[in-house]
Amino acid sequence: MVSTGSFLAALAVLPGEDDAPRVIQQFTSIFLVSRHGDLWRVCDGDSPDSAQTAPSSRSTLPVRVFAPLGRKHQMRARTFASFEPREVDPESLQMQLDESEIR
Repeated sequence: MVSTGSFLAALAVLPGEDDAPRVIQQFTSIFLVSRHGDLWRVCDGDSPDSAQTAPSSRSTLPVRVFAPLGRKHQMRARTFASFEPREVDPESLQMQLDESEIR
């Protein structure tokens, strides 16, 4: 039986049409495959330490966390201003990851 992590890792390495980011949605989780091929779990929360909610464009939570699978020491967080959009399409998530800070 293939584990969820193995399945997601396999999806992440499948070649894409180009270097475009991709989103994998699984049950209540969203993952970003960055334009560099890295796989990130994306969560929203009140703070980087409390981020456990699946992201949504309707979210009002101020922080979006990008956690690389298997490398907790490189977690990244993006804080939103109250008026900023919180889109979850691949290009928006990639831009948020690029603007995030290492935690």
